[in-house]
Amino acid sequence: MKTKITLLFLILSLYAFSQKENYALLKEHTKTNILYDQVFELSKITKEKKTEISAMYFRQVYHEIQRADYLERLPKYEELKKVADNAFFEKQIPLSVLLSEVETIKPEAFENNSISKNSNNQFIKNSNELEFDVHEITLMAPLVSKSKKQNVEFILKENQIFNTTNRIISNLSIRINESEMWQTIHINQPFSLHFNSYGKQPIYFKIAFTDGSTKYINSTIDILGNTSENNQSALAQTITATIPFQGFGESQAYLGQGEYEIYLDNVDQVLDKPIFLLDGFDPGDSRSADLIYSLLNYGNSGDNLGDIVRNEGFDIIVLNFPQYSPEEGIIIDGGADFIQRNAMVFVELLNQINAQKVGTEKNVVIGPSMGGLISRYALRYMEMNNLNHDTRLYLSFDSPHLGANVPIGFQHLFNYMANGPLGDVTLQEVVSSVIGSSAAKQMLIDHYLGHLQAGSTTEFNNSIQLPTGAPNFRTVFQNELNTMGFPQDTRNIAISNGSSNGMMTGTPGMFVLNDYTVNASATQRARIDVRFTPPAGVSNQLVSRFRAQQNIIIWITVFSSQANAASPSTSSGLDAAPGGMFNVGDFADGGSGNPTLDDFLANLEIDRFCFIPALSSLAITNPNWYSTIDSSSSTPFVATYVPTINEDHVTLTDGNVAFALNEILNPPLSIQPKNVFQLVVKNPIGNTIEIKSNEQITNASISIYDISGKKVFSRKNVTIENELQLNVQLLSGFYTLKIETEEKSFTQKVIKN
Repeated sequence: MKTKITLLFLILSLYAFSQKENYALLKEHTKTNILYDQVFELSKITKEKKTEISAMYFRQVYHEIQRADYLERLPKYEELKKVADNAFFEKQIPLSVLLSEVETIKPEAFENNSISKNSNNQFIKNSNELEFDVHEITLMAPLVSKSKKQNVEFILKENQIFNTTNRIISNLSIRINESEMWQTIHINQPFSLHFNSYGKQPIYFKIAFTDGSTKYINSTIDILGNTSENNQSALAQTITATIPFQGFGESQAYLGQGEYEIYLDNVDQVLDKPIFLLDGFDPGDSRSADLIYSLLNYGNSGDNLGDIVRNEGFDIIVLNFPQYSPEEGIIIDGGADFIQRNAMVFVELLNQINAQKVGTEKNVVIGPSMGGLISRYALRYMEMNNLNHDTRLYLSFDSPHLGANVPIGFQHLFNYMANGPLGDVTLQEVVSSVIGSSAAKQMLIDHYLGHLQAGSTTEFNNSIQLPTGAPNFRTVFQNELNTMGFPQDTRNIAISNGSSNGMMTGTPGMFVLNDYTVNASATQRARIDVRFTPPAGVSNQLVSRFRAQQNIIIWITVFSSQANAASPSTSSGLDAAPGGMFNVGDFADGGSGNPTLDDFLANLEIDRFCFIPALSSLAITNPNWYSTIDSSSSTPFVATYVPTINEDHVTLTDGNVAFALNEILNPPLSIQPKNVFQLVVKNPIGNTIEIKSNEQITNASISIYDISGKKVFSRKNVTIENELQLNVQLLSGFYTLKIETEEKSFTQKVIKN
């Protein structure tokens, strides 16, 4: 092998790919002025050709080319991301085109010493031979990956066509069905396309050039919705809380917003027996009301818990927490927002539905996952503030009452790949919008932010013992939740998806990836190690390591990061504990942004981990997360359903559906509706309420609630004999009158003129 470079010199002189000055002297030898070796090629675009260009893949390739371009002709990636984010305000999905030619150093250039390093650690070219391979790149895609509407408005603005080549575009066309005619795209002019189906839908682009050549590109967009014909409802109605909330780090308090849809029963189509179903953790608002309703599907025959109870006369009210803008330039992602703010939205919904519903039937509330925390907080808040939630049953469905878990090894790895020298844009979205969201920081028992070295955004302080939550979020929220406790005027029951007998999800300390190699290009690769958190009492165990390597004669590590973990003596790490399971791939949406991540996800030794520990789902306090659950376990829930095996998070089965139906359809005697008084109340009312009765009523309590659910009048030990005139001072509006004794009750809505 002909070389003048010694191994020692290489090890001492090689820097991270992000240090472009190392490659500065090669610029004059390139034809394209884009040397791809300056960045780590997560997209593998010079090695593999993807047949389907997603929004995140387009953005990843753009990010790499923008950083590798000597001439800096492309705006920084943050500008492209801003265009994508602004689609929320503009109600249009932006399209973008990227035309480029890039070069990579031939592997043999180092072996024959055509390229070496000088004394300043800079690469230099030592011959006149052509030592670069040229790669042509032609991409087109939406910059946003999903839409909640089937009729989608697109726009291709002039400043979103990026071209570092001499090629000139003569025409751009689009279609969404291969049998359709091509539709010309006019620059800066919005146009609409209607997608007939939900789910991932194809988009076909055609780019024609003045030299007569044509490029065809396939892309996709995800149309959010439910294809089931049984769950069609009216359009979603917007609801805004009347109680503001200011979270940590926010400059002011905001009123939360939600969307709700009412699926009336199949018996009388009257809103008289409400069952509320709340959405759980959903960053980016990927679930519409119909999709949330479909989460009630179970079994293999297409059965649905919602359909069953609607056939019994119950009405389903689905509450979704969408993305919204409380003021100009501010976007709140409701599906991952502070739990308290979403709880205030549910408080308002309860108040409004209680004012609308017919009859005296009390509510049922089902809270899956984070929805169980939102509903718990809201119900208890109303009780503590003298607001009537009129609810008889609260069903918590695999909710993290003592916190949730994402393996700290994955958190470290994802954060480093996102915010370290690699710049993985897919994982940037995961870290900022999912793991780094307000709700995640409130719920995750162990959070990467609690492990970072002072002043670093990626490197861990490996002396910190697990678990450590996000500063200013986790402990504060859990303490507040513990202080409030559970609703007291409801029957509280719970379903867990975690095993009752201590069955594990994997093994503490196991390798999920053991020195796995991902080849990015001919001269670049990554070596990855990931392990579950260690057994009890084990300290300083590696849980994550990433090493980026470049081949210059031999493979040399140019940058790396690792995280170690220690478990307390009382319990092994949470990753393998009994609990509702989560699929790692769901965090990164199948990798969609780059093949390197796809490769990583496809080769995991185990793809599921304990997400909601079984003990957490039942609020059982025990220092050992692996403890079994039996009749002696102390839980605040009066009835529970716990399987013997670990199930995927929020999975309905024949067993837990039967448990839920028994509680919904056959309420225990302790909460059976009281006998109803036969009373007549003159309506509308004035400053006097006139009540007539055919029987004598003694020791009655009379309460009046306004439309918000607040009690505005109360009197006890009242006797009603034949007729009672009750003097009240009320403002004009709608009210609920309640008369109760120990044996009977009466409720009626009244209007004050």
